[in-house]
Amino acid sequence: FLDRGYQAEKEYLRLFPNLNASYNVRDNLIARASYYLSVGRPDFNQYMNGLTLPDTDLPVTTATRISVNNVGIKAWSAKTIKVRFEYYFDRVGQVSLGAFQRDFKNFFGSVVFPATPEFLELYDLDPTVYGRYDVSTNFNLRTTVRMTGLEFDYKQALTFLPPWARGVQVFANASAQRATGDGADNFSGYIPRSGSWGISLSRPKFNVKLNWNYRGRQRRGVVTGRSIEPGTYNWGSKRLFRDIYADYALRKNIGVFASLRNVGDATEDFEIAGPSTPPHAQFRQRQDYGSACILGLKGRF
Repeated sequence: FLDRGYQAEKEYLRLFPNLNASYNVRDNLIARASYYLSVGRPDFNQYMNGLTLPDTDLPVTTATRISVNNVGIKAWSAKTIKVRFEYYFDRVGQVSLGAFQRDFKNFFGSVVFPATPEFLELYDLDPTVYGRYDVSTNFNLRTTVRMTGLEFDYKQALTFLPPWARGVQVFANASAQRATGDGADNFSGYIPRSGSWGISLSRPKFNVKLNWNYRGRQRRGVVTGRSIEPGTYNWGSKRLFRDIYADYALRKNIGVFASLRNVGDATEDFEIAGPSTPPHAQFRQRQDYGSACILGLKGRF
C-alpha cells in the first residue's frame, strides 16, 4: 500500500507419498495402518501488508505493537503414522480404537521483541517515535513438534432388546491429543479432550434423538508483553452441549418435528492464566449462546 512496497512470489513443489495397509485378523476384526506426508502453507496474509504500525496517539500497551509479516516463512511439513483396530458386531454396529503420531517440521511460531536500532533503521522508522514499541512477527521453529493422540468410536443398534424397545441405537466417540517438544507452546488452538455420545429411538411413526457433545479446556494464543510472565495463555473453558431432536409422522408424507439445541444453556468462559495467576483473576469474558428451539411442519410431495 506504499510506494516502497515489495512483491513476493512463493512456490511449493513437494511429493507426498503415502502407504495404507489393512489385515483381516478375523472375519469381524480388521487392523489398519497408514503412513503419509502432508504440508501446511502459511496464510496468504503473510505475503501482504508487510509492516503494520501502531497508532502513536494511543497509550503503549501489549496490544499496540509493530507487526511484521515474515515473507520468507516456509510451509510446515509433517510425517504421520496411524494405526487402527475395527471390530464389527454380528448384526449392526462397530467399535474401533486408533492412535496416531504426527511430527511437524518448520512449524509456525510467533515471537515478540523490543524494537532494536537495527530493526528501525531497516524499515526507516523514527527511533524517537517507534523505539518504545515491541515488534511481533512469525518464524519457523527449528525443533520438531510432535502431536500424539488416541481415538475411540462406537455405534450399535441394540437388536438384543425386547420387542417393545426395538429401534434403539447408541453411539459414542472420544479423542485425546497432546503436543510435545520445545516448540509445543506455539501449537495452540487444538482441543486436547473431546467426545460425543447419544441415543436414538426409531419407529415407523416417530424418531427421537438425544445427543451430548463435550469439549475440554482449550489453550489458545500465547499472551506476551512487558511485565507478563512466560507461560501465560488465553484459555477456553470446557463445555457440554445437549441437543434433542424428534419428529412424528401425521400422515405418510406429512409430519411435525422439533429441534432443541444447547438444552440447559451451556456457556463458554474465556480466561487468561499464567503459572502464577490465582484462580479468581483468570476469568475475562463469558459468551452466552442461549438455547434454540425450532418447531416445524415438513412434507414430501
